[in-house]
Amino acid sequence: MKNLTGIIAALVLVSSIANAQSVNIENAINGEVAVNVSQKTNVEELVEPASFTQNTSDGDDDPMRSKTFSKTFAADNSDKIILSNQYGSILVKVWDRKEVKVDVDIKAYSSNDAEAQKLLDNTTIEAGKSGDQIVFKTTMEQKNGNWGNGSRNGRRWRREVKINYVVYMPVSNALTMSQNYGDVNMGDLNGPLYVKVQYGNFTARNLNSTNNYISVQYGKTNVQAVNKAIVKQQYGSGLTIGSATTLDIDAQYTGVNVGNIKGNAIIKQQYGSGLTVGSVENLDLDVQYANVNVNTIKGNAKIRQQYNNISISSVGNLDLNAQYTSASIGTLRGDGKFDMQYNKLSIDEVTNGCKLLTVDGGYLGISINFNNSFNADFDVHTSYASFNYGDRVSARITDGGDRGSTTKNYTGKIGNGGGARVKVNSDYGSVSFK
Repeated sequence: MKNLTGIIAALVLVSSIANAQSVNIENAINGEVAVNVSQKTNVEELVEPASFTQNTSDGDDDPMRSKTFSKTFAADNSDKIILSNQYGSILVKVWDRKEVKVDVDIKAYSSNDAEAQKLLDNTTIEAGKSGDQIVFKTTMEQKNGNWGNGSRNGRRWRREVKINYVVYMPVSNALTMSQNYGDVNMGDLNGPLYVKVQYGNFTARNLNSTNNYISVQYGKTNVQAVNKAIVKQQYGSGLTIGSATTLDIDAQYTGVNVGNIKGNAIIKQQYGSGLTVGSVENLDLDVQYANVNVNTIKGNAKIRQQYNNISISSVGNLDLNAQYTSASIGTLRGDGKFDMQYNKLSIDEVTNGCKLLTVDGGYLGISINFNNSFNADFDVHTSYASFNYGDRVSARITDGGDRGSTTKNYTGKIGNGGGARVKVNSDYGSVSFK
């Protein structure tokens, strides 16, 4: 993501602190946690207050040990909150206090009491404030070995740790989160957001900042509303965004559903159950092996698609380059440029807003309907292709009229002619004007 460096810089989430004391935010697309506390950082590992242990819980017979952790830091408007957790969840709540509070509940499960206690003892929370950065980080000394539960040689085994954060923070502070193997849930946030979730879901209500970066792998993303955002979704149960101002989406092997986009959108999708967009101002779209359904593109669209189908109800200017794709366009309100190979192109209505329409098709069925008030001159070239037209179209053959000729050139008028220009080149297909 070439915009990743810019977005992190804009968030000021990766700043160096004087005297070589720093909290490093690592690149979101590497395989490591997003927050790394260096040895030079003045972050204290706190003894967890109000901690307790018990034998069993959660309604099962497996030994369990638990403890709690709570810490509060004063926070002004410029402070940045950084959270790094694994094997659990993060719940973010906003309040009107000028402080950040994190409550953590830690539970360790195993097949025997001693191992459960050992897992609990090896799980700690590092918390500290250095400069303008407030950091909470989960540390686990025993990361190797099998995790989960099952049976081996007829004997049941279990080795699990659940670490659940509840975070209270002001609504306008910058927030960075990394969560592995668990969900992140939050409500409204006015400050910049940088979040990375692996093997878990991300849910948010209203993200009002102009700087939002969301990365989810092997999970589901659901955001009610976002101002401006870069979103990366890989695998999982899909990406859903209710409304947005501007979006930059990169999705792989997952479905994408976006409601209304007030401004522009850049969307790239590979594989997955498909892309659905309600409305957008201008759209730059690159899709492979996924179906596309867009209701309204108010302005311009540049689209590249390979395989599957695309349907657009209404669009202004459209530049479509497609292979092995069936394209269905409802209303074309502006100019159109189509470069397509294989399958078919259908346009239900070309309006007077279109001044230039060009189609270059190979092995393509082309069907174009023109508004009753649309007037244009046209040129059609066919090679091993047919040309049919309706009552409002007049045409004559200028070259290739001999019987048996496989190549023909037509010129003519749609309506009264003039006003607009239509050019079609078809090899091994069919052309229909109505």
